[in-house]
Amino acid sequence: MQNLYLNLKMNNKITIELYDVPPAEIRGNSRSHYRITRQINRKRRETAKFLALDAINESGIKTLKPRVVVHYHFYNTREIDLDNLIIGMKSTLDGIVDSGLIEDDTPSKVKLEAEFSLCKKDEKKTLITVAEI
Repeated sequence: MQNLYLNLKMNNKITIELYDVPPAEIRGNSRSHYRITRQINRKRRETAKFLALDAINESGIKTLKPRVVVHYHFYNTREIDLDNLIIGMKSTLDGIVDSGLIEDDTPSKVKLEAEFSLCKKDEKKTLITVAEI
């Protein structure tokens, strides 16, 4: 844990790991019922907030002027459109803003990038790296 703390502190970078990629119900082309969408969004926002607060406590970094890189690890033979994934990340990014790590997620203050890689079925995840610009 000590090495993690030093690494985060020296690089002014925090990485948050989510257990999945944004589910189809909250992505851009979804036709799911609004209650299901709201429930998933609320859960993802809260999860992201608490994960970011944990990372803030471990690293000692209070706020960043961020470059946010979202890395999706897919278990799928077909890629999902980038715009649909970004829509699916809205509640997660809002949770990180709620934690105070990012002041605001407007385009003038955040540079957002996405990366993709295919993985094994049990290794799918989303890595969100917030680094100082």
